[in-house]
Amino acid sequence: MVDEELHFKTVLRRKNAANEELYNLVKTHMIHGPCRFANRSSPCMKDGKCSKYFPKQFQPETIVDQDGFPVYRRRDNGHTVLKNGIQVDNRNVVPYNAKLLTKYQAHINMEWCNQRTSIKYLFKYINKGYDRITAAIVPNDDGTSNQPQNIDEIKQYIDCRYVSPSEAFWRIFSFP
Repeated sequence: MVDEELHFKTVLRRKNAANEELYNLVKTHMIHGPCRFANRSSPCMKDGKCSKYFPKQFQPETIVDQDGFPVYRRRDNGHTVLKNGIQVDNRNVVPYNAKLLTKYQAHINMEWCNQRTSIKYLFKYINKGYDRITAAIVPNDDGTSNQPQNIDEIKQYIDCRYVSPSEAFWRIFSFP
């Protein structure tokens, strides 16, 4: 289940530790921005607009638009939080999963995918660029010789490429 808004009322009514922790985690990790007019130098700003399309519009219930993308419920309940000196409301909350947010205590964007184009989107990150490592070849030092050795740093380091199992499968079967 994707929770897309801060649960201010729940936290304020029920003073138990779990809700208080979730409220603070959302406040800390899941508020986008502020950007646009409040902060034009934000990293998400491209051509004067937020590249992540924040702030979102208020929405009474979750729906799927004509392109198959979910438009999550965002209540206009008047609750705000202060982020970087600017008041933001539910329109700036990034979709999240309460269990994952509580477990990992980090920014985890949770969205619902239901399109065939989602497969391309998901695998784009698996095959995005080549994973590279730098390996060092060093002689086994058994401590028997105290003679200084000439070290050729260029020969010692080899620039390598790691091919993951999914990428190897993709290439072996010659998928475009």
